[in-house]
Amino acid sequence: MPLTPQEALFIFNHTLGCRYGTTIDGAAYGFMDIVGAGADGGDRIVPLPTLRAWLTDPSQPQFEPRWHNRLWNTCGMIVGLSPAGNVILVTKASPTAERYHFNSPLARGDGYSFRKCNRLPPNAAILANIAYGVGASVPEAEDITAIDNFDGVDARTVKYLYDTILATIKKLTDKAFA
Repeated sequence: MPLTPQEALFIFNHTLGCRYGTTIDGAAYGFMDIVGAGADGGDRIVPLPTLRAWLTDPSQPQFEPRWHNRLWNTCGMIVGLSPAGNVILVTKASPTAERYHFNSPLARGDGYSFRKCNRLPPNAAILANIAYGVGASVPEAEDITAIDNFDGVDARTVKYLYDTILATIKKLTDKAFA
């Protein structure tokens, strides 16, 4: 289901993103990566008319299904890094760096994640914690680790993380606009 205008506004207002781990010490994926295709397509700073169009109707073909595909592929990257762990939804995750390729049969769209925010600022806030998967988790790192082998990525875990992030965005948005 596409984002609602309120969810898009919440993402924009908070420069929402996600990060593997439990702290804001390092890189994150930025959910405001709403334009462009491939590894480096689109403007890193969204042009104002495009931003207005997204905030008015994020379900337009220029944004969907790309936004949801990017979220799915980002979840795949995270699960590829660690089959279990914790993801935090964070503020101030400006998508200014590269995208990562989720080179898996599970990938959607062009296979790329959201752009990376190289380092969250010290005043970024954690809005939610999402535990996922079963088993041991890899240690948290400052940078996003690029991985090449996605053979063991479990589709159910990716779907769980994807669905839970979407549900959490909805819950946070509903609370903010209540």
